[in-house]
Amino acid sequence: MDAYCDFFGIILTTGHQVDQMKCKVDIAFVVDSSSSISVDDFDIQKNFIEDVVRRFDVGPEDVQFAAVSYSGNAYDEFKFNAGSDQSRVIKDVGDIRYSQGPATRTYKAIERMRTYLFAPGKGSRDDVVHVGIILTDGTTNPGKYDRLSTKMGKAATQEQAQLAKDDGIYLFAVGIGPDVNKEELLGIASVDPDNKFMITVDSYNQLNTKVVKETLSYRACSPVSSPNPVINIEQPIFPDIPQGEDPNEVCQGKPADVFFLLDESSSIHSEANFKLELKFVEHVINYLDVSADLTRVGVLTFSDTATMHFKLNDYSNKDEVESALKNIQWRGGNTYTHEALQMLRNEGFSVMNGARKGVAHIGIIVTDGSSNEPKKTSEEAEKVLNEGTYMFAIGVGSVNKVELNTLASEPNSDFVFTVKNLGALDKIKEILAYRVCKENTQETPQEICGQRTADIVFVADASTNIGQSDFDKLLGFIGEVVSQFDIGVDATRVGLITFANTSKIEFNLNSYTSLHDMKKAISNVEWRSGQRYTAEAIQTLYCKMFTPEQGARGDDVPKIGIVLTDGTSRQPKKTNQMSKAAHDLGIRVFAIGIGQYIAEDELKSLSSNLDSYFKVDDFSALYSIGQSLTSKVCQEAKPGLHQLNAFDKKELKEIKTLLELLEKAESSN
Repeated sequence: MDAYCDFFGIILTTGHQVDQMKCKVDIAFVVDSSSSISVDDFDIQKNFIEDVVRRFDVGPEDVQFAAVSYSGNAYDEFKFNAGSDQSRVIKDVGDIRYSQGPATRTYKAIERMRTYLFAPGKGSRDDVVHVGIILTDGTTNPGKYDRLSTKMGKAATQEQAQLAKDDGIYLFAVGIGPDVNKEELLGIASVDPDNKFMITVDSYNQLNTKVVKETLSYRACSPVSSPNPVINIEQPIFPDIPQGEDPNEVCQGKPADVFFLLDESSSIHSEANFKLELKFVEHVINYLDVSADLTRVGVLTFSDTATMHFKLNDYSNKDEVESALKNIQWRGGNTYTHEALQMLRNEGFSVMNGARKGVAHIGIIVTDGSSNEPKKTSEEAEKVLNEGTYMFAIGVGSVNKVELNTLASEPNSDFVFTVKNLGALDKIKEILAYRVCKENTQETPQEICGQRTADIVFVADASTNIGQSDFDKLLGFIGEVVSQFDIGVDATRVGLITFANTSKIEFNLNSYTSLHDMKKAISNVEWRSGQRYTAEAIQTLYCKMFTPEQGARGDDVPKIGIVLTDGTSRQPKKTNQMSKAAHDLGIRVFAIGIGQYIAEDELKSLSSNLDSYFKVDDFSALYSIGQSLTSKVCQEAKPGLHQLNAFDKKELKEIKTLLELLEKAESSN
């Protein structure tokens, strides 16, 4: 019979020996490292975590661990796939940083755990229980970050905790010391009649006791009898059609290239269920104005491999498309979603296969589960979205919501749909058709940028910490962003500064007038290495680059700086001063922080406003923000100067011709 210990109002169960610790679960620690914790107590907290880890068999077929720490910012400590054995995990725990930040942004830490540690490709497993253990010695305190009140910060923590629980993550809330807020802890913790997901102790010394370690280990090992990494949809999720809008009217006369990507894996279970998918496609197409000149439709399916059934230029009316749909047979197999996304990019939306420039490219993916290669799926989805494709993701039944969101365009509330089963797909045919047709009216970043004029300067970190491989990725990203603009003397001009120990102007705003030459110059820039003197780079931006000598135009042409860095500057105070000077001179600055060593407050000071900074996990993830960054930059630019000049020249020519005619008429009289 189990022994019990009543520890400060919380019943802790003891007596569970090591044989109880043999389980298969992914456990993420969320570790408070704020300044309210002393150095000694922080070490005790780490010792506690190490002892909990020792109670488990650690490995790919047993228990896996990961961790984030938090105070003013959330910091990635180690991922699930970082350590394959117990000794490595214990070492990683010992290396958890003590940031001593002036705030306790619990909401940021839970969000980071949810969207990063448990994201596809970070080592967590789809077939095991997901557990988060949040340790804190107080309550949420936003400090001077995010411009949130304490009340708003606490609400944000509750919101992030609920999102984590909605994603199937079981949350344990561990409160240490007299300043914890039990109401907040209860809101964080997963719901249970016995409150077994919440533990409070009076001090760190009491945390570091056998009874607490055993109880937490036991409960984390067996929060439920079966895994729950995905959720069974109780309430379908899809947007509404605005009142008075008719999809049949909205879709008429709208040109678009629309591709359906249909899951045909074995989890569909039967040919009859697969036919429900095909019937859904047919019903959506009935709303579209299908023809060679207006809406073109293609279909591919995926399981072990992706199969192209018909391309955008194969059929030119609804009858032909519907007939082709009837000939598609179910195959079964695994769910290699990345193969479908790759085929969509390389073949589906290729000009050879009927894709058109200047027409919205829309992908609609239907899936009933998680992909077999989540990391590859995430990578391919980023590439598809970065090319300007609008992606709708439809989840059927038990779906991985995190992965579903990565497949779709943003905001997810407009592009993600979920239904209980394949039979329920018919309920969303009208709203999906409406959303697809409405998206046709939106200009793509390429269309917007091609009509805009600006002087744009990239300020790229080339310090030692980056390395050659990641620096090449950074240059590739700059090249991709530049490709969205119409480069020319009277169009958009682009310059590039790199910085490490010193700043270097790689090329001026008037150095290149063609996209081809500019991209070649970008690819030839050399990684320099050295310390990170960001302040000097910002000073170079406004003192030297945005001058007539370097090709900058007058005040009527917007001046935009895009700073990319993977760490904190060597002179934070001076960096802040230089950034303020740039802002005061009217330069719109966008800041992009890469990796886990970014200070978010410095990113904010670099950027012109809170809508002008981005954070990504690593250099490969830069492409995930490409479309969003480009759209925001283009919105800052002005209508094309070159287009206005062309109009002025035409107008002058017409006036000159008219004057000549009048002169001839007058002389003839």
